Amino acid sequence: MSIMGKRGNNEGSIRQRKDGKWEARISIGYTDDGKLKRISKYFDTRKEAATWLAEVHTAQRKGDFVQPDKITVADWMPKWLEAHCKPPLIEDTTYASYESIIRIHIVPGLGTIPLQKLLPSDIQGFLNGKLGNGRADGKPGGLSTRTVRYMHFLLQAGLEQAKKEGLMVRNVAEDATLPKMEKWEPVYLTQEEVDHFLDVAEKDRLSPALLMEMGTGLRRGELLGLKWADIDFKAGTVTIRRQLVLLNGKPVWHDHLKTRAGGRTITLPDDVLDVLRFYQRRQDNEKEFCGDAYEDSGLVFCQPNGRRISPRNFVRHFDLLLEKKAGIRHIPFHATRHTHATELLAAGVDLKTIQKRLGHSSFHVTADFYAHIGEELQKDAAAKANEVLNRRKKRTEVQNAPKVSQKQKSG
Repeated sequence: MSIMGKRGNNEGSIRQRKDGKWEARISIGYTDDGKLKRISKYFDTRKEAATWLAEVHTAQRKGDFVQPDKITVADWMPKWLEAHCKPPLIEDTTYASYESIIRIHIVPGLGTIPLQKLLPSDIQGFLNGKLGNGRADGKPGGLSTRTVRYMHFLLQAGLEQAKKEGLMVRNVAEDATLPKMEKWEPVYLTQEEVDHFLDVAEKDRLSPALLMEMGTGLRRGELLGLKWADIDFKAGTVTIRRQLVLLNGKPVWHDHLKTRAGGRTITLPDDVLDVLRFYQRRQDNEKEFCGDAYEDSGLVFCQPNGRRISPRNFVRHFDLLLEKKAGIRHIPFHATRHTHATELLAAGVDLKTIQKRLGHSSFHVTADFYAHIGEELQKDAAAKANEVLNRRKKRTEVQNAPKVSQKQKSG
């Protein structure tokens, strides 16, 4: 079809193609042999094409324009992140995670390569290197399979958008071979370890938080985000309404939870309720001692002056109590959720109830997480049943053994 709206020199042109798309073209300079060099891009509407032409023209005039064949991974990935992943398009914590991966790993590893020269082998080498020796802190060792697959996800998404915008012919990240997901098995404390840990932590100021965690399996942010208004002592329940999360190293409130099922009301064990009543009275004493310096936001678990506890510092404190004072092997704090679920399974609680208690998004998530533990518990139960049967068998053998007469004994 004919050109729609010619412009002046270097301002470009717009035409509609037979397939209905609008093509915008503009001159960007000359090749080494003196020929005019032009770039084009396709849009659904004429308005979009005109907007793009205006942006390119403005960038040329300001000296900010980068020719497509010069745009590097370092140029593109942060730009893609800002345009397509900035809140409110995604959660702010997710955005912070994306930004960190791009800044710390992708840009230093692939940043100097122009998009149009990026090869599948570059992507593959980058991912393999991260698996083998990819720690950003300089310590020996590679990154987890999950983290490396996460990096690939970001690369694939960013390069797919670059392809849509005509900066690449194809998405070379699609050709990468990903490492197989490691078989995941939940880590948890045994009942004996839980009892010993709680005994050691009993006199710690934050022992009520640790007891509540073992008795509820809350996520870290859910536990630290609890307010007294969330606890119904009469009904013996706690309602999860918010979480305290780390964003750029600082604790911030999130009124939205990780999953839709995250907002839930669960029943508290009697021991937890008793300890919370005592802890509330102790917190009242702290308020009185601090006076006007106390920052009262209604938090259940907070610093002595009422301020929020940093999630990172809370986990460090947990690690100190667990490993240094209790002498128990290291487990991540999140494993306390698995510990709670394991205890419920051992007590015969069904998976549907455990799903609701933990706030999993679906029953399948819970079933997948704890199927292995369920199998182990079944084996333990079978072994115990076998012990009972063996004892019975031995009693039967004794009872049925031929009796020796007095004459045979004396003879």
